Amino acid sequence: MACKGGFGDVLPLVAVAQELRARGHVPILAAERHHRVLARDLGMAFRVLPGPSGSPFAEVRAEEVRALLPLLDSVDLVLINPLAPAVVLAARYIKKTWVYASATPMVFASPEDPPWWPGLARGQRFLASCSHAQRAAFRLARFVAARQSRDIAHVAQAFGIILPGHPRFEGLYSPAANLLLASTLLSPALPHGPSAIHCLGFCPYIPPSLENIDAQRALEDFVGRGEPPVIIAPGGADRANPRPFVELARAACRDHGLRAVVSARAGSLRQLDLGPDLLILPYLPYSILFQGARAVIHSGGIGSLSWALRSGIPSIVLPSVWDQFDNARRAVARGYGLWPKRSRRHLYWALQDLVRLESGRILRDAVALGREDGAKSAADFLAARFSVLT
Repeated sequence: MACKGGFGDVLPLVAVAQELRARGHVPILAAERHHRVLARDLGMAFRVLPGPSGSPFAEVRAEEVRALLPLLDSVDLVLINPLAPAVVLAARYIKKTWVYASATPMVFASPEDPPWWPGLARGQRFLASCSHAQRAAFRLARFVAARQSRDIAHVAQAFGIILPGHPRFEGLYSPAANLLLASTLLSPALPHGPSAIHCLGFCPYIPPSLENIDAQRALEDFVGRGEPPVIIAPGGADRANPRPFVELARAACRDHGLRAVVSARAGSLRQLDLGPDLLILPYLPYSILFQGARAVIHSGGIGSLSWALRSGIPSIVLPSVWDQFDNARRAVARGYGLWPKRSRRHLYWALQDLVRLESGRILRDAVALGREDGAKSAADFLAARFSVLT
């Protein structure tokens, strides 16, 4: 299993690896160095992926592909996520069977369900009912993404690899199988491509190393002392610099007299005006953090959105990068949350408008999502499809 990215990008594949390991297989996690703790949690072998880390779209280099060849040659099957294109190129080069797997619906973009892209989302939202405008945005976004992915195309050409289509999309798809490890409730209209794409459901997984008993007790004590709080959970680019996000959300909550819980690095929030209405915690698994909350203000990651829905609470989504805009669109379209502008006034109105959301629908779909086990479904699918897993 080879994957890059933050926990939201990696954990779904780790959940699948855990399920395969429980069935007697021997998975190897190949990821960025800081994910070593995930392999330790599962007691599985770990390999550091070559190449730069920290940037999900770092340039792919030929030497990175060459360094991967011995690792891929030693395994029977490779699971790869979208942020590890060098692994796809290496697998193509030595004709190793691989499965492409993502938890991000936007990865499987199609003209039938054009996603909302960074830089274009504002216009797409304004012209939401115009199918011609959405298709034009789809074509423009793919053109820009292709230019940004010229490094993938150049390295493929250097190895004599013919990519079937767009280097960032179809070029990474597997002829063997492509998996969407996201809830069927948030699934797009999956496109027809070089091979079928299977939506297998949400993959809930909580690494033991991320649990924090002291933080959990502080949360339980805070929740028990008053009205349900609003959870403020910056993600993606907002996680690296959470202060503007937190200050904005906290101010809007105070304007309503609402208590708030912030999940962020404490060191990044020094000199923040504290008070009895605010609790700052280190990272807690969302399955714990979101329980008993009034709502969640988050950046729009597919994991945050899925856990909020699974917890039966609405989302207020403030997207800024990559797939967050498209996830926000899905949340609004399905009645799971609101997407205000990033201003204190608009966020205040969004908190006020939460009563407009149909709580019965959120609770009903929370039950449906709670029944999903994408990791088990993926393991069943892989075992049925590939003889090396039987």
